[in-house]
Amino acid sequence: MTAQAKRRQVVIGGLAGVGSLVSWPLLRKSAYAQGKPDHTMILAHTFSPATEKYVVTGIDQFKQAAEKYSQGKLLVDVHDSGKLGGQNILPQKVQQGAVQACQLSMQNFTPFSEAFNVLDFPFIFASNDAFEKFLQDPYFMRSKLGTEPGTKGFKVLAGLWANTGSRVTGISKKIKREVRLPSDLKGLKIRVTSSKVEQQAFALTPGNPVSVDWAETYQAMQQGTVDALNVGLGPLSSARIQETIGTVTRIGMSFNAHVVVVSKRWFDALPSAVREAKCGVTSRRSNAMQMTACGTNGRRWASRLSISAPMSANNGLPR
Repeated sequence: MTAQAKRRQVVIGGLAGVGSLVSWPLLRKSAYAQGKPDHTMILAHTFSPATEKYVVTGIDQFKQAAEKYSQGKLLVDVHDSGKLGGQNILPQKVQQGAVQACQLSMQNFTPFSEAFNVLDFPFIFASNDAFEKFLQDPYFMRSKLGTEPGTKGFKVLAGLWANTGSRVTGISKKIKREVRLPSDLKGLKIRVTSSKVEQQAFALTPGNPVSVDWAETYQAMQQGTVDALNVGLGPLSSARIQETIGTVTRIGMSFNAHVVVVSKRWFDALPSAVREAKCGVTSRRSNAMQMTACGTNGRRWASRLSISAPMSANNGLPR
């Protein structure tokens, strides 16, 4: 059994453990069923329900547990599939108070917290296991990754990561090209995120990096505005982008995880019991519920996409 499969098994096992504490029908009841909630947390994200086949976001489990452990005082109102905006818009809405929380990739959070750029330095993590270990280390929240967002009006929910594994380079079907060497990127317009480090890394190749919001990427690939993209394998399912891709190369240059951030002003104004209930779900119970996300199961994509690896040992990319 692979490490990724084991992590998914742990998630399922953890949820089963929580289910033993109370009956599932009770756990599924919303705060409305227990009486009108005192507080509502609108949590918006861009994953679709279909994405859960490939990425464990933990959001539905968080909703159930947060409402339960707050004893019905908190309602978590989840809006998926980018219904309230793309990943460049949602953090602004959190700052403005239009929504209380959102989930987005760490790369797309860099305009709001520059510290997250450091995670995109090429080959900084040797493997997905090393990346996940770093996410779970208490140092993460003590570092600027955990403290800097607070100066911008955000609070990172520790432990509520959606780790989608290594970013891969997908090439449009229209191009009919397989990337095995950096020279294969010549002339290609490559969709990248808002991360300055990721943009610079691809600027050092023969390709041309273009920053495109995730909500617009499917159309950009369809229309040929971009020829390729660098993205986590799991999120490809959230917007049917896999339909536009002919080949995929695992470079292993950087990894992809989504983080949940809430409005610090809203969070700090909550009664201590409600704050503790939320933090308890994402931290004290992280071992039981494994809210830290499990990696993408790439084997599920093997029959749908041609997945290859670079030819050289160091990928021929800047280190």
